[in-house]
Amino acid sequence: MAWKYAVRECRMHVVMSVLCLVQAVFLFAVVIGLLSIFMARYSGYQPVRSLAEQNGFITNMVNSHHLEGDAEGLPVQSSEAYEEMLKDAKVYGQYTVYAYAGEDQEVSRKREEGTFFDNMQAYDDEWIQGFEPHMQSGRWLKPGNTEGKQLEAVVVQSSDRYKTGDTVYLDNNSTTVLKTKIPVKIIGIIDSNSDIIYQSNEDGRMDYRLLFSNMAKEAKELESLGRDSTYEIFFVSKKNLDSVQEQYADQEAEENLSENFENVLKTRKTVFFTELNGVTLIVMDRDCPQEMFEYNKNRVAQISQFHFLHDLNYVKKNTWHNIMANISDIIPAGIGMLLFTIISFITLSTLMYQKNMRKYTVYYLCGLTWRGIFRTHILYISLIALAALALGTAVTYAAGYFGAWRNAAVQIGAVQVGGCLIIMLLLLLSASLMCLSLAKGKSAKEILQEVE
Repeated sequence: MAWKYAVRECRMHVVMSVLCLVQAVFLFAVVIGLLSIFMARYSGYQPVRSLAEQNGFITNMVNSHHLEGDAEGLPVQSSEAYEEMLKDAKVYGQYTVYAYAGEDQEVSRKREEGTFFDNMQAYDDEWIQGFEPHMQSGRWLKPGNTEGKQLEAVVVQSSDRYKTGDTVYLDNNSTTVLKTKIPVKIIGIIDSNSDIIYQSNEDGRMDYRLLFSNMAKEAKELESLGRDSTYEIFFVSKKNLDSVQEQYADQEAEENLSENFENVLKTRKTVFFTELNGVTLIVMDRDCPQEMFEYNKNRVAQISQFHFLHDLNYVKKNTWHNIMANISDIIPAGIGMLLFTIISFITLSTLMYQKNMRKYTVYYLCGLTWRGIFRTHILYISLIALAALALGTAVTYAAGYFGAWRNAAVQIGAVQVGGCLIIMLLLLLSASLMCLSLAKGKSAKEILQEVE
């Protein structure tokens, strides 16, 4: 019954209803615009926020070497080995794998001449869980993968040479040709325009974008090597790689590897040599002493050569500074428009309530409770707000569909709709309080005398 009266009020007060509708549409448009600008800046950071907002530092490693012990001077091949040289720190690394997947006649010819190529990278689980690039097809790598029968890989490529589901083979480890071809199943193709965690962008940015390579840019650099007009890079799980290596080196090395299998066995069941290389995170507990933080940072500087070494807190501050850049200039104007529109909307709804007080008093004398009357008015205002939200969302979406926002950040998403719903609730709450104050403590007779 209350909804029926609310709809009747809309029909009886068309002009006032339209004015409120226009005010609300403008209000929601401002909310959508402000949130869209923020989300456009924040959307790139959100996927890697859990990685970047830790206590530690980020580095783009070139190479790392053991400083003492039996392995002194040798390259660091795992994050675990790196952690042993630090104090209470975790290392999230990626690796160059000195292996070539797939068949390439020029690579085979160069190998015979003593020139070796590699096209494989491995990730620790933290990278696999921390960020998933856009996939053209298939799925992303699986953390904790200890399957030993075959490697699972995702590929980024500049052609359509490989498809999801294809199987290629590793038949060399850059220095030794294997008689047993190790299968590599392609479980996904990375979108060639996707950002991936591979090498840093190295373009002077000091925010979260230090984590990424843009593969469209990477493609030009790789193709400029002159070996071929196409390229492929295979990405695998380090755990999966270690499991496969152990199986082949332990079970089949003597029987199936080349005449140099003794050299393979001497490398502790490592068929493919790996080396920490690329963007690496070194993280510590939030409450670790500053002395430990500085010790580990200095230690990294001794162990590794790198393009940069930055505190994650510094990267985080730069990230939020860049996200909010220029937005802070329009926030006061946006808040001003919001307040002006909210006050205008509440004023109009209060005027309508005041204008209808005599009619509402008659309803009361006819048996309708004040609570029912108030609910009817708030439902009336809610209908206008809901219509404005639906209309504003539809118009914004339609404008975007037809290209009106091509050069702007305006978009409709869960955050924008959620912001509008919060504003709508504030509108209804404010309007309710104003309307309640008009009739508080007054009898029906007093109200009728006031409105005569």
